[in-house]
Amino acid sequence: MRVLILSATIDRMQKFGNPPYHPPYDVHVDTDDLNREDFNFSVFDYDVSIVHICEGPYHTIGYYANLPKLLRDSALALEHGHSVICLPHSRNFISKRLDERGMSAYEWLEKFGVQLQDNEGENIKPTGAGRAQVIQEYLNHAFKYYQIVTEFPPTSSNKLAVVDDTEIVVGLECQVGKGSLVILPPPTFHESEYYLMMSRMLAVARRYYDRSQRYLAIGDVPDWVSNYLVPRAKVLEEQISKLSEEKAKYDKLAYVLYGTGDELVTSVTLLLDELGLEVQPQPRGANIDLKAKHPGLNIGFAIEVTGTKDIIRKDSNKIAQARQYLSERAGTPEENDRLIIVANSQYHLDPKERNNAGFSPEVVRLLGNTGVLMITSLQLYEQWKAVHEGHKSSDDLIRELHSSSGLFGKSSQPEVL
Repeated sequence: MRVLILSATIDRMQKFGNPPYHPPYDVHVDTDDLNREDFNFSVFDYDVSIVHICEGPYHTIGYYANLPKLLRDSALALEHGHSVICLPHSRNFISKRLDERGMSAYEWLEKFGVQLQDNEGENIKPTGAGRAQVIQEYLNHAFKYYQIVTEFPPTSSNKLAVVDDTEIVVGLECQVGKGSLVILPPPTFHESEYYLMMSRMLAVARRYYDRSQRYLAIGDVPDWVSNYLVPRAKVLEEQISKLSEEKAKYDKLAYVLYGTGDELVTSVTLLLDELGLEVQPQPRGANIDLKAKHPGLNIGFAIEVTGTKDIIRKDSNKIAQARQYLSERAGTPEENDRLIIVANSQYHLDPKERNNAGFSPEVVRLLGNTGVLMITSLQLYEQWKAVHEGHKSSDDLIRELHSSSGLFGKSSQPEVL
């Protein structure tokens, strides 16, 4: 499931949080701020998009430019069966660029038959389809509403949340085209509950993704149903669950072939774990992304992971970070750990079209003499695949990685540490 979260708050916490929230293996999450002028994402490219609109403290120039695009892309996404979840977190302000007035914050919803009205209050209560477990768990993090729904398709079953015991609607789901448009109160961003809130928000996203895939959302099935299933159904349910988890793991491993950012680091972590290494993510801002040890072989690694549309060149900040790390660890017990740069170079291309080295000759000369091992994520994946298929032992691969420097697989002699 691919999820786009447009939220200034979540984008900031994901990019600067320590550590950020890591989604499940079968979920890919991108974040951005809709009030950013260089906004490049499209909700049409994602299975579920979560739009958390909050008025900027200084300007609304990004909203001025991006709300019309959000309207166009949402219409296309919903028409083709994708889901859009709106979390209104402000009044219905007018976006502006200098003296030019643009769309209001929630004007884009009117095209889909939904109108919101400025209001503010608490005492949110689930109703109708909002009694599904995943919606109720999410609403535990939504204590306040900023908008009420004043016009929507006239059915009682599409209500998700109301104000206390009234019929004032603050949560709604409705069918638009082949997709689902959802309105829910925004979450409260308590730092201590951020990871749990993100987990429950993504559970809501999965509910509508499952629906788009013509599955019955799990939250809609009463708990007592399992007591009435035939034994074969229970066996199949267990098998499907295990197979789904296994497939999700292999999908996450394959992300090293085309991924970037924190998700790429997570996938490399999983791959190294599969090889028997104990991996420890490093704090944001550190010169390396991961430290890893093999408990049986007593071998250690420091790993820097990067994804880029180019090959790794001399001016890459990864080069400076590697040199800085080597300088900082001199004279410490970690001096014998092999520093590895794992590069998903030219990630946007089919591997058959990529530069095989992944690193420029200047970088190879610069780092090869310092004991750094340079390997592409494609090479690392192929090595793991050889282990997985029984052509090589994981211990032999770990020893090979630790004893090598320069470009992986080239004829340079292993360096003596």
